Amino acid sequence: MKKLVRDKIPEFAHYATYRELAPAEREPALKQKLIEETNEVLAAKTKTNLIEELGDVYEVILAYLNFKNVDQATFLKQVKEKRALKGGFTKYLEMNWEEK
Repeated sequence: MKKLVRDKIPEFAHYATYRELAPAEREPALKQKLIEETNEVLAAKTKTNLIEELGDVYEVILAYLNFKNVDQATFLKQVKEKRALKGGFTKYLEMNWEEK
């Protein structure tokens, strides 16, 4: 099995081999890791596990921003602007419509 792992995993997971991904491989790996970690959020059974998995999602987002040379301030500014325009997710609204 192959997957993107945190930088320090090779220090204690000696049962595997590791290589640095080529630049062309990095974005697909980050996208796949985001899906993997999101699925782990869905599977979380405890609050502690949920927090840990959300932290993993956060770390992947930070890595993706870094890969795309987007600083956190720029990212958070855009998040804030979109929230001001369209709102957040605090009302837990579900949209339902008929597709034609």
